[in-house]
This record gives sequence, C-alpha cells and structure tokens, in this order.
Amino acid sequence: MRVLAICGSLRPSSSTRDALSLALAAAERGGAEVGYVDISALPWCDGRAVDAYGPGVDAFRKQLAGADALLLGSPEYHGSFTGVLKNALDLCGPDDLKGKLIGLVATARGDAGAMNTLNHLRQVSRWVGAWVLPAQVSVPNAGAAFADGKATRDGLDTELSALGQELVRYGRLLAADNAPAT
Repeated sequence: MRVLAICGSLRPSSSTRDALSLALAAAERGGAEVGYVDISALPWCDGRAVDAYGPGVDAFRKQLAGADALLLGSPEYHGSFTGVLKNALDLCGPDDLKGKLIGLVATARGDAGAMNTLNHLRQVSRWVGAWVLPAQVSVPNAGAAFADGKATRDGLDTELSALGQELVRYGRLLAADNAPAT
C-alpha cells in the first residue's frame, strides 16, 4: 500500500504541510509506504497533450500511477484551492486519477475553515473519476493550529490520524478489488 501526499502550498513550512504530515504518519503507522509528490517544478499546463510536457510531468504522472491512494492538501486562497495544485491536477491524463482513492485536507486563516476548498477539491477529484473519502479535515485558524509540526488544537491530531488510517483501510479494499485475477 502506497499513499502519496500532494501539498498545494509551495512553502517548505506551512500549516497545510504540517496537517498532511500528521495524516501521512498515521497512514504509515497503518502499514502504508508514504511520501510526498513535489509539484514545485511542474510547468504550467497550457493545453498540450499530457505526454508532450517532457520528463518532469512524465515522472509526476508515474509517481501518481504508483500510488494506491493520494492525500490532497491545500490552503484556502480566495475561497478555493491553490492554483499550483490545480495546475498539477490539470497536468494529469484523463485516466491518471481514475479509480484512485483520495483524502482531503484544507487549511484556512479564519474561523470559518476551508469548506469551499474541500468542496472544490472533492468536485475536481470526482470529475476525474477518483474515489473521495467522505471523511475530510478542515483546519480553521491554521496559523495557530500547529507548532513545531504538531497539532495544538484539541482533537485535530485525532482527525488527521483518522483520515490517514481511512486512506489505508479503504485503499487496501480498492487495491484488492483492482488486482488482476489469478
């Protein structure tokens, strides 16, 4: 079982990356191999065929192909997820995410949380044929929600751990269902 995270924040240290790391740690405790997909050097999608972007996009798509489940995380920017994450998703081929299990995490500066970001990520993920976990994590007041990579808000670590565990649990079911018949 392999779970990869894609962070919609390019900052090396961010509350979104902290949240993803806690969920990934839970997936790893559940027996998954985990890692991050770096989207910082991807070119901008300009409508070419996805196989015409070159080795960087080919490597990105190959990483996705090797994952059983994905964890998408983004800060909320102007009521939605970041352009850099949308760009990465736009660089995927029509079947790259089809049948993949996806968990969602979003962070926001304010009290309202990041429900718009989660809804938009869910809509895009379902549009490309992915399975999206019903469980999701919205982190309001994200600037104060983490310190030194640890959750400071009561219950946040539990929410993120549950998400990571659900990715492994349901990812295994999907992987078994998609395994070639012997």
